[in-house]
Amino acid sequence: MKICVLNLSGNVGKSTLAVHLLAAYAPGARIVSVESVNATAANDVQGLDVEALSASRFKEIFREIMMGDNVIVDVGASNVAAFMTEMKRFKSAVGEFDLVLVPTVPADKQQRDTIATIDWLHDLGLDAHKVRVVFNQYASDALDPVDIVYAQVVGYAAAGGREKAVFEPHAVIDRNEVYELAKETGQFVRELAGSTTDWKAARGEAKRAGDMDALERAMSAQMTQDLARTAHDNLTRVHALIFADHSATEPAPAGRKHA
Repeated sequence: MKICVLNLSGNVGKSTLAVHLLAAYAPGARIVSVESVNATAANDVQGLDVEALSASRFKEIFREIMMGDNVIVDVGASNVAAFMTEMKRFKSAVGEFDLVLVPTVPADKQQRDTIATIDWLHDLGLDAHKVRVVFNQYASDALDPVDIVYAQVVGYAAAGGREKAVFEPHAVIDRNEVYELAKETGQFVRELAGSTTDWKAARGEAKRAGDMDALERAMSAQMTQDLARTAHDNLTRVHALIFADHSATEPAPAGRKHA
């Protein structure tokens, strides 16, 4: 698939989702990071195929998209305006994407920019079923439901936004500090979650040896793994939701019908 992660705003977690929600579930995917100022989170993960290009080199970006079968385009905030301008000039580019994810977060400005991003994609002619809103950085321990935390975006959906993007069922990524911890290890969250190290045994060994540094590392690693497992369960549910929803809206191949 060819997927773009896009929002007019920065600080909505585009690169984090490109890595841990998309690339982690698509081995061999190529990430095209449209960025010229900030480093992409993809650079923190070992073994990822990442090509960094600024929007000023849009023809090269377009070639990467056309040539690839499994491409994730992560558009950084410093390049999004230029990227959008080029998408207007190269009108067929938007049709190359199978899916565009628009992450949003609770902050008011980011919600307003999310709405503007969806309007812009609609004006470009992108089919609504290809645009998926992801409700990112939700505080799962909060008492307020998604409809309240992201009230501007949800209200926009109810006022006609559903004709431009997919909002429901809500694809919600919970806030979790493991995404920052993953940068230190150079691993996907799913790799951290799947570690087979017996940290309880490691703690016992460190205690017997009187090695307090090793004990601290083992305790820290155990807590990181717990957070990673929680995040991985969340990511897996959202990934299945997004792609099941997308598949369900695609036309069936010739000679076949959806059940």
